[in-house]
Amino acid sequence: MIIPREPDTLKAYIDLLKASKKNYKIHHGTYTTKVETDLGVLKYPTTSFSNRVFIAANKIRRDVLQSEVGQEIMLGNYDKNNYDNDSKVENYRSDSLYNIDISGAYASCLYLSGLITHETYHYLNKLAKDERLPACGMLAKSHTTWTYEKGECIDVEVIRAATAPVFYYLIAEVNHAMQACKWELGHDFLFYWVDGIFFKPQTSKRKIKKVEEILMDRGYRYKYEHVADFNLFKRGDVYVVDMVKNGEHKHYEFQDSQIGKDLAYIINEQTKRNTHRLHS
Repeated sequence: MIIPREPDTLKAYIDLLKASKKNYKIHHGTYTTKVETDLGVLKYPTTSFSNRVFIAANKIRRDVLQSEVGQEIMLGNYDKNNYDNDSKVENYRSDSLYNIDISGAYASCLYLSGLITHETYHYLNKLAKDERLPACGMLAKSHTTWTYEKGECIDVEVIRAATAPVFYYLIAEVNHAMQACKWELGHDFLFYWVDGIFFKPQTSKRKIKKVEEILMDRGYRYKYEHVADFNLFKRGDVYVVDMVKNGEHKHYEFQDSQIGKDLAYIINEQTKRNTHRLHS
């Protein structure tokens, strides 16, 4: 049975099982929560995707698992950072702005990396933009299972798909491209978010050409998006961005990327010191 995942409905059912001291399991995932009892399984879906998304996700997973490159990537660890900003720019307003977005970034990265076949890539490109991302993101799907006996929790298990490192690899690869673009833009760079980079309207044609070449050399298709009423400001350690992109209001909030880098450095250094003590 499938029931809309509403907090009150789900809580009432679990409270009933607990009060009745039943044996049951709760499987909480990205897209669905399942409650498993002796009588069967109740599903509480969060998001409804078309069958196309699941077909695409299965095609991607099949190709990745059959690929030598995929098997190698699954053994690695990858940085999950997917944004950056110029921390020196704390207030910036402009009536217009340059914005270049990579077209179908993750789908393209899968194909260009030899992780999926041309047939799968073609299928992905037929999906809408808001369908491609979840199809690729299902590489990293996860769920947590709580096991109850007589109404008491006795075990918690977190399970993430074996293909998750491949999705993190996609994030890292697209981020590398964005970092290269950022470096070329210099003081004209403002920020990037996942696969879209934003830079000042006075940026020279030479720099813009360099950015285009970086993306083309990597095999990425790209497009210019229309941005108006751009406003960036800093509130504490958080950067806030408001803009109108292609006629639609967009709002971003993110922490200063340099703070994140500093914290990562401190954690890595502390880990090295602790490891040295263990082996000394």
